[in-house]
Amino acid sequence: MIPLSRLPIDREARILSLSAEEPLQSRLMDLGFVPGSPIRPLYAAPLGDPRAYLVCETVIALRQRDAATVAVEGA
Repeated sequence: MIPLSRLPIDREARILSLSAEEPLQSRLMDLGFVPGSPIRPLYAAPLGDPRAYLVCETVIALRQRDAATVAVEGA
């Protein structure tokens, strides 16, 4: 289990849990960040933050501090 923010680019994993506070947790869940969903980092901005993630067939940009609240496995 690692935070999503540490998942290497183009490596797929599954979401285990979210530890964000409201309203961020609800927003992430609305976007498809739910336990069991596959997720893959696609690319990072030139300075590394934010990163783009593919989740539920949608590309979503997420700041590293927010990605750190998402636990994943399968890296």
